Amino acid sequence: MLEFMSLNDSNMIAVQGAGGKTSTVFLLANELKSMNETSLISTTTKMGIVSEDKFDYLWKPHEETEIIDGKIYFTSKSRTDSKEVGYNPEFFDELFSQNFFPNIILETDGAKTRPIKAPREDEPVNPKNITHCIGVMGLDSMNKPFDERFCHRIDFMKKIIGNPKTLTSDSYAKIINSDCGLFKNSYDAKRFLVLNKADTEQDIENATKIIEKIDVDVKIFVMSFGKIIEIY
Repeated sequence: MLEFMSLNDSNMIAVQGAGGKTSTVFLLANELKSMNETSLISTTTKMGIVSEDKFDYLWKPHEETEIIDGKIYFTSKSRTDSKEVGYNPEFFDELFSQNFFPNIILETDGAKTRPIKAPREDEPVNPKNITHCIGVMGLDSMNKPFDERFCHRIDFMKKIIGNPKTLTSDSYAKIINSDCGLFKNSYDAKRFLVLNKADTEQDIENATKIIEKIDVDVKIFVMSFGKIIEIY
């Protein structure tokens, strides 16, 4: 993905939406590692427990640490039984300004494992100085009933897509295109869309129908199991 994202010398990447945020975060970190680039992974909200085999070093603010090239660092403020609890966005704006890590990758949204969502008023929780914003949507809600089994924040989704019986390509496109939708709080960042879980020919066809209705400036990755199927 990174070769198509026009990276800077320093990057702060926000990953928001639903349907594969965490896998996208670690995909990017491992791509950077393969390029001998260092990254810090964290969250501004909460994310699932990150096992130690996912990163090379645990980083703790205010402790003197030698940052090693080509390694993945992880930090969280605290941990519950099921979640990593992150820092506020201002913390990462300050850290980014110090150029301590050349790449910061943040999960900035929650979706309770649903494939699609609309943000509430205080979401996503993005630092203002993000350089790249990746909006993720899982294709596995297409043509499914419009209810809490298949989408998160249904009341906020209704404000964008109305109240259809099923989630269609129109539903997805409206969330992508809306100022209150997938790319809310992306500020001046470069924007990228991941249509995830394109695991069958029907999924790829559904992705194409969505893409035909997108009218915002965004580079699009259609992906399956961490691999790019198509780029638009």
